[in-house]
Amino acid sequence: MPNFLWNLFKRPKERLFVVGAGYEAGRPPMAWGDRLSLAGWNTGNLLIGNGLHRALSYDKWSWGRGYGADYICKNFDRIVLPVANLLRENRDIEPWAGIVEQINLPCLMIGLGAQAPVVGSVPSSIPESTIRIIRTIASRTQLIGVRGEYSANVARKLGIDNIEVVGCPSFYTNLRSAFRIKKKEFKDVRKIVITGSTTAMAGSYDPNLAENVERKLFHRADTGNFPYVLQSEKPEILFLEDPSTARKSSLRRQARLLGYQDVDEYASALRRVGRVFWNVEEWFGWIKAQDLVFGTRLHGAVAALLQNVPAIIVCIDARTKELCELMAFPHVSLQEAKEMSIEQIYERADFEKMNRRHEKMIHRYVKFLNQNDVSHRF
Repeated sequence: MPNFLWNLFKRPKERLFVVGAGYEAGRPPMAWGDRLSLAGWNTGNLLIGNGLHRALSYDKWSWGRGYGADYICKNFDRIVLPVANLLRENRDIEPWAGIVEQINLPCLMIGLGAQAPVVGSVPSSIPESTIRIIRTIASRTQLIGVRGEYSANVARKLGIDNIEVVGCPSFYTNLRSAFRIKKKEFKDVRKIVITGSTTAMAGSYDPNLAENVERKLFHRADTGNFPYVLQSEKPEILFLEDPSTARKSSLRRQARLLGYQDVDEYASALRRVGRVFWNVEEWFGWIKAQDLVFGTRLHGAVAALLQNVPAIIVCIDARTKELCELMAFPHVSLQEAKEMSIEQIYERADFEKMNRRHEKMIHRYVKFLNQNDVSHRF
């Protein structure tokens, strides 16, 4: 019997309990802070949850917090864990580890990644609670989906060998449809979107250079009147979402980081070009009308690529570099982003290579789900 028929008719749909990224961040009149909390303090996480929600076929889907182990065991068949930077220093998840150890259900973990400034370096003090929970999950699943080769090597050094490199669930949101990015002449690229962050500099392989590049990105948005998409920048998001309570003074540090001595000037620019999306479908609908996305935000780029809009990523740390190399995403280093114009970077971008790689990775991802005996919509 063909695999897709087996998946449709033989594999039972399950009641899934999701721990990690959700696929939506509430709706008005919910306060912006509560919505950002639902997104894991980064709206880019919504693409991860949305990718899984679209891909998996289920009888029941529940995402939330505060449930006890007994309740979960009685009401669900599998735990789904879309994770990202779990293999990192000083991130103690002891309470979560204790609960998961009590839940003797099959698991599906996807996107497990190591976080460090530079690819090749191994986080030196991963908390014991993190190692414990991953080993527990590894014992309850056929394969753990890891982010890339670098993360796979870190996992193996911790004694976790039943792994498969599959990238991020957000990459496969369109199910069978691979990227079909067509490169137009740069003279026809008029609607450019910039993605950046004042919160990502400290974790970069070169924080000073990252600050220089982030400053360049925001000024390019300001002078070109290009939309600047925010994801986790709380002072800026508060200023855009709730101007009645936001104070310009809260933007002072960010203004100086981005080269604005006058906070009023920064606030004015932010009000004009800043955008934030709480709903993935709204994000997709808006971005499909753009011509190019450029910047340091990985999921800001992925949102565009899923709508067949060209995107180029500036790699600031091990995470972005690892995923760009796995998926052949067009990307540049911080030094290149500092020295080159967007046009120069765009001219050398190879989107055809990425299209081909994405098609291959879809097949790998489906095989991974099948090996874990998970019902899906591919």
